[in-house]
Amino acid sequence: MGQTLKTDSTLVTFYPTNFDSISLSAPHYLDTSTFHANHFNPLENNHTLYSTLSNVGLAHHAMRFEASKPIGFDMAIPTFSQLIQTDKDLKTYLSLLPYSKIRYVMTAGDKEQHLNFQFGRQIYQGLYLSFEYDNHYSPGAYTNNKADNNYCWVNFLYTTQNQRYRALAYWFRNKIDVQENGGICYDSVYTNHQESDNSVILTNLNNASNYAIVSGAGFQHYFNLLPQFKTNTVTSTDTIKNDSISPVTTTDSITPRRFTLGRINHSFAYQRNKLFYNETSGALPFYAPYDTLLKNRTTDTTIIHKYHNSFTWNSLGYQKYSDNVPFYLYAGIDYDFYKIKHYDYLEDSTFTDRTHSQVILHGGVIMNLFGLTTITGHAQLVTLGYQIGDFDLRGQWRQRFGKQENHWGKDLTVYFDIDLKRQSPTWFETQYYSNHFRWENDFHAATYLTMDLHGQYKFLHAGVKNTTVNDFIYFGTDARPTQHDGIISISEIYGSASTTLWRFQLEGFFSLNYVSNKDVLHLPAFQSRLKVSFAQPIFKRAAILQPSITLNYFTKYYADAYMPALRTFYLQNDVLIGNYPFVDLALAINVKQADLFVQYSNMFLLTGNYNSFIAPHYPMRDSKIFFGINWRLFN
Repeated sequence: MGQTLKTDSTLVTFYPTNFDSISLSAPHYLDTSTFHANHFNPLENNHTLYSTLSNVGLAHHAMRFEASKPIGFDMAIPTFSQLIQTDKDLKTYLSLLPYSKIRYVMTAGDKEQHLNFQFGRQIYQGLYLSFEYDNHYSPGAYTNNKADNNYCWVNFLYTTQNQRYRALAYWFRNKIDVQENGGICYDSVYTNHQESDNSVILTNLNNASNYAIVSGAGFQHYFNLLPQFKTNTVTSTDTIKNDSISPVTTTDSITPRRFTLGRINHSFAYQRNKLFYNETSGALPFYAPYDTLLKNRTTDTTIIHKYHNSFTWNSLGYQKYSDNVPFYLYAGIDYDFYKIKHYDYLEDSTFTDRTHSQVILHGGVIMNLFGLTTITGHAQLVTLGYQIGDFDLRGQWRQRFGKQENHWGKDLTVYFDIDLKRQSPTWFETQYYSNHFRWENDFHAATYLTMDLHGQYKFLHAGVKNTTVNDFIYFGTDARPTQHDGIISISEIYGSASTTLWRFQLEGFFSLNYVSNKDVLHLPAFQSRLKVSFAQPIFKRAAILQPSITLNYFTKYYADAYMPALRTFYLQNDVLIGNYPFVDLALAINVKQADLFVQYSNMFLLTGNYNSFIAPHYPMRDSKIFFGINWRLFN
């Protein structure tokens, strides 16, 4: 008798929402390791450090340069991007058993709390329900420093039994509710530790807040043009001895199709961004350098509506590939309509400011040659709207080395990525109207060329990247958008590693940057994060104890300042921050499907060094003790 393979009933995979991507056609595995049990801050999830504002859940700005912003109309809110979940971030959880996960984190001494709940189950054959709720509440250590953010989303995934049709419907809502204090008035009060209670340190704003609601709904579905299997009819003749009659029999056999006509994808999405900035005392010295005040009380309001339709054909069919697809081809068209409203102080009402339509053509190909070389190409072109003529051309050459098991190169893969993009200014950079800022700009499109050579060998990943930008648009020292007339170049050497050596586990990254023109772009020359842990079985291996230490570091640089009234970071040349190690110490224990942890954050403050600024005039969060639990349930 053959051996029956056991199935892990606690294994949970998920599908991202985008049906039309070859790399997303196979399910992904959820990270359930104890090593990441104490990660509850959304800014800890990427290979970059963020400049932020003295509290979790506030505005943030990446310290690494990325030219990955998509072409076309921009609905993103960059300074809150890591806190907002839209249709591109949703997941469908797949599990043999109903799956739930609860994460709860609290602090000792104040009311800071973090709650996350995930749920997924099959409610009928082929029909899956997935849900997630996330909340971050932190009163903050400084005056007017509170954050109270949450998001919630739900989706239904349905697949027919023959897998010919699949549909996904979803809804999401994000709430960003943060107080804005404009930073502390006198940095020396903090660095000299003149006040032991940070709540009494003077801040620039005491009655300002930003409130945003990002919500939406939509559906997407695909249909395979041919059935997954084909029926073959076989005719046979049985000869009977001493008889001239030979009976004819027919049998049907079912076999998978080697070639299909691919599938048609359609998606519809609606999204609404509601942005509010409120300030009861508008005539403050903090705002004096900017535009003339229209009214003493600020009630800036911007509302953006988006309607999206997309049709795409691809050659994927029924195949599922997470990697090494032999051949893949797709082409499609998107139509989007946008409507922008804002509050008019002169009319004392909200009115429609602008409407935009755009059509984007897109297509791409993936080819696998000889099992070792993969060539990828993607293209997008805007053909309608004020951004007409914008394009994005991306390609990749991926080369694997060695097929033999004893060949050292079998674990080596080298990549070369190239991206050429023409990008017009966004609606925000072109025209804006508020109590403190007003502008109309006639900027022309910027051009980006990025080349990235990188390699992966076992647990090591390293590369060198260069981005050249012509006519770069940025926010200058006056907190207003401006355009650089000329070319700037950003060069980066980077690397990352993630591995387990005996009971030690480490994960980290580094980035070295050089900017050719420091008058228009400020980045730290070096930044890194390193986390090291040691796993020790206890209680006769019924549990695992795992202490860990995390170090974040970046060199001194003129980090961008933050303007609350615009929700935007902008250039400044007066304040240097950095050259300070941010150290967190954690202790986690794993018992079956539960992880419990305690963490002490920013412990380097114990040395008496208070130069721990994470943005100009915004000190890093104080040392705190966190208690948390991650509990996965299957029932």
